[in-house]
Amino acid sequence: MASDGQAFLREVWALQATAYVIVSLRYYQRISTLGWHKLAWDDAFMVLATLVYTAESVAAHFVIAYWKGFANNAMTEEQRAALDPNSEEWRLRVNGSKTHVIGLLLYTTLLWILKACWLVYYFRLTEGIRKMRKLVRYGVIIMPLTYISCLLVAFLKCIPFDHQWQIYPIPPNRCMPAISFIQTIYVMVMNTVTDFYLMAIPIPIVWGSQLPWKKKVRLVIMFSGAFLEMTFGILRCVSILTVGDKDPAQSGYWSVRESFVSFTLTNLPMIYPIIKKYIDKGTTKGSSNMNSHPLGQYPRSAMISSGPRSRPNDTAWDSEEHIVVSSDQKMASSEDGSAKGVEISSDRRTSGARQGGQSGRHIVVTTEVTVQESAAKHDDRMRNIDHF
Repeated sequence: MASDGQAFLREVWALQATAYVIVSLRYYQRISTLGWHKLAWDDAFMVLATLVYTAESVAAHFVIAYWKGFANNAMTEEQRAALDPNSEEWRLRVNGSKTHVIGLLLYTTLLWILKACWLVYYFRLTEGIRKMRKLVRYGVIIMPLTYISCLLVAFLKCIPFDHQWQIYPIPPNRCMPAISFIQTIYVMVMNTVTDFYLMAIPIPIVWGSQLPWKKKVRLVIMFSGAFLEMTFGILRCVSILTVGDKDPAQSGYWSVRESFVSFTLTNLPMIYPIIKKYIDKGTTKGSSNMNSHPLGQYPRSAMISSGPRSRPNDTAWDSEEHIVVSSDQKMASSEDGSAKGVEISSDRRTSGARQGGQSGRHIVVTTEVTVQESAAKHDDRMRNIDHF
């Protein structure tokens, strides 16, 4: 039992440290991309979520390190009657039960703060999509109501409230915070229902968009991450209901694990651009090594002007639009200086096949076309999507 407890403590703080790294990457990406002045409400909510998650980890630490995993459950009637109220075990069980109450409130609060982060993010993502924006607005009502209902269950399931750390006489199951059936099941159901609601917002948008199918699949997988969080929630519920009475700390074990998964998934859309950047950098580096050529391979040609238009396809968008004119037109243009930004080159550089083997010299003109979105308010939404 002691070794299991120590292993769990290491797990708690390893997950906590990882969460700090993840949230730091989130703010690095947001601030470096947008600046401080364009941080949104979900960024503020994430600060609060980090504090609550830290407090939950501290509560889990106390349950194991200080209260030895004890609570007011996992005792027979005879053991309860024989336990001295002034004994050390009595103190450990009372304090353990109180800490379980606090931990469960923090666990519930964290999950719903993270749901609020998703909701704010979807407000940005659905900018200009009227039908889906209306669906997001429903969340402004759904999320507070479901959170308040979870709090009401937590505070009203056992009356008077202090019976949640009663040792003797034996309290009913609803007054055992570590294994309370009603609270465990109710929070799991509300969490699952609201997760399904949150997934119903972005997935239809992504699937009905004109994005490339590979990008669609990546986005759908990311926005379906709530299935993983729901899995951990169900595992938590099952473990508490089946073995919780033998191991009172099961509630703390799975609450911390589910909290970490939910915390990570909520930050994933913000840190994915960083992950993708390093993946693309490695891919590009490998590709460039295979396709690179010595500079001396290309002959020097007469350049009328330098810049991105001086070579075919050498523009920011790699335009493949070319205008090939005859030698007479080209020479006339070059003599009066009107051929600015073009290259005069021989057939050895410009393939003769382009003009069916026509000999002579050619002028290659590259046209750059820039399309700017007139509504600046869509920039953040498009930035969120384009990262994928």
